[in-house]
Amino acid sequence: MGKVLLIVSVIITAATAALGFINKGTLSTTKEELSSAQSEVQTKTQQLTKASTDLKTSQESLATVTAEKDQVTAQAESLRTELDKSKTDLAALNTQMGTKDAEIARLTSEVEAKTQELATLQQGATPAAADPSPEMQARLQEQETLITKLQSDLDSSRSQLEELRRRENDRRTRQMRNGLEGRVLAVNQAWNFVVLNLGDRNGVVSNAEMLVKRGNQFIGKVRVTSVEPSTAIADIVSNSVPRGIAIQPGDNVIYQAVED
Repeated sequence: MGKVLLIVSVIITAATAALGFINKGTLSTTKEELSSAQSEVQTKTQQLTKASTDLKTSQESLATVTAEKDQVTAQAESLRTELDKSKTDLAALNTQMGTKDAEIARLTSEVEAKTQELATLQQGATPAAADPSPEMQARLQEQETLITKLQSDLDSSRSQLEELRRRENDRRTRQMRNGLEGRVLAVNQAWNFVVLNLGDRNGVVSNAEMLVKRGNQFIGKVRVTSVEPSTAIADIVSNSVPRGIAIQPGDNVIYQAVED
């Protein structure tokens, strides 16, 4: 009986030792798995944080692009409106030219008639041995004053007509006046363009290149892309702006024609 108990005791002791060994191995494996899981959780957390940051950045970029798109859309709409207005202004210009032609013809006729009338009065006011009466002198003075005014109006109308014809000719030939100067009103660095305070009324035409200066310092070049009655939009010419310098509102622009 004692021998049986001894054998059972040995078996129990061996089983206990084996179970302890197995539990130790399982605990070690569990610790390793827990450590690996914690490391994976940390990695996933970092990835989630980065994804959240990227998402926020993308949302901000999308908001910026959307705002810029809305701005460009508004500018395009404004340009369409200005184009319609330019067409209306052109029709008005042609009407003005027709009106000035008619006015010049009328004034020329009146000047000729008044000149003839004055000559007739002068002939009647100078008999061989008599001076003109005060009434006749007053009429002569009145006619001379009227002729002077009519001649002045005629010269003014001719000058205005010449200016209208010059503007129309410049528009048709797409030529700008050499030395035309203006300034930069606004700069859009994101889209690389500027807004100028010169427009169709100043003779600005599309595709013309203008120099940008700040005082006597050369800043760069811009190329006109669209023209409105009193303003124009121009792209900044690539590589024309020196490194470290940027075109700013208030900078001067000048058109210098290339001589043949």
